[in-house]
Amino acid sequence: MIRAGLCALLCATLINAAMAQTMVPKLDQEGRKGDVARQARQKALERFNAADKDKDGRLSPSEVEQDSPYLAEKFSERDTNHDGFLSWEEYVGHNRWEK
Repeated sequence: MIRAGLCALLCATLINAAMAQTMVPKLDQEGRKGDVARQARQKALERFNAADKDKDGRLSPSEVEQDSPYLAEKFSERDTNHDGFLSWEEYVGHNRWEK
């Protein structure tokens, strides 16, 4: 019984994770979702570029701290390759929007 419950919980978690990745609209999507995606990408890109003080295309912990206390708190979680910097994909949290 416990095994079946754990299996159901794992399946639900995996389905939710897969859906979260696909919930980010594509930039070439038609209609309102595409419009919102393009606006959100533009705003995120402007913020990323403004935070990138040394213009090296990645954000250091000090650059993130000045830009966003929330991201600074979550830095180690967002730095998925553990190189000590946030790439564009790590900054926005997905890889569906090219920089």
